[in-house]
Amino acid sequence: MLWLFQVYALTAGLYGCQVWATFSLTYDSSVTTRAHVLHLGFLEKLLGVKKGIDTHCVLRETGQMPIFFYWFSCTIRFWNSLLSSNNPLLEKIVRAGLLLANRSDTWTYQVLHALHDFPTSQQFLNAIRSRESINLKQFELTLCEHIIGSWRELDDMTPHDNHHSSRIMRTYHTHFGVPLGNTPGRWDDRRKRNQKPVLPLYLRLDIPSNLSRALSCLRLSGHNFLVQRMRHDRNRRPSYELRICDRCDWHTI
Repeated sequence: MLWLFQVYALTAGLYGCQVWATFSLTYDSSVTTRAHVLHLGFLEKLLGVKKGIDTHCVLRETGQMPIFFYWFSCTIRFWNSLLSSNNPLLEKIVRAGLLLANRSDTWTYQVLHALHDFPTSQQFLNAIRSRESINLKQFELTLCEHIIGSWRELDDMTPHDNHHSSRIMRTYHTHFGVPLGNTPGRWDDRRKRNQKPVLPLYLRLDIPSNLSRALSCLRLSGHNFLVQRMRHDRNRRPSYELRICDRCDWHTI
């Protein structure tokens, strides 16, 4: 029933999004929308973790893409439908949109601006400017790789490294994250979904809810170990290396 509710909520968030969601076709702009907040809140409730857990980790733990991925896919599908229509009015609208593409309040500008957000989108930019259809499958795979790129950058790092990236993401990626694969497109290629898990094993087993929630909190840095508590403590320790675990004799973080 919970998964059915999630599907319903996500479907409601997609209704008409190819028209109204073009302001939020990037990750940064989408995370402030109510649809994203509701979707993330449901996933946190499902996992039994507190609010404020790293969004990237929650989405990866539950096998989800950011909601703007679905909005962008619907928008590109809508663009292809506009081009394939025999309606002369729609053809005029497409031409007018391209003529007004320099105005920030137009649909075409917003789509082109969002495409500029990821570096491998030049072919899609050229297609829109030339009034050509876009291969939706290729676009979705390119967008997936752009989203997953923030994880791939962490492959050669550990949580202990000094780096500007999120230490919580590095901890999750190093110790817990479902493997992304070594070849581009592997994680999100529909043809290969049956060859790999899309959820962690504990979420696919029938285990007591209190154990499942304990595992979720551990994996997503929602626990009460010292390394996490000191992130939010008023007398925050100045160095990550000093947050030694106080529940064992290992004298390590």
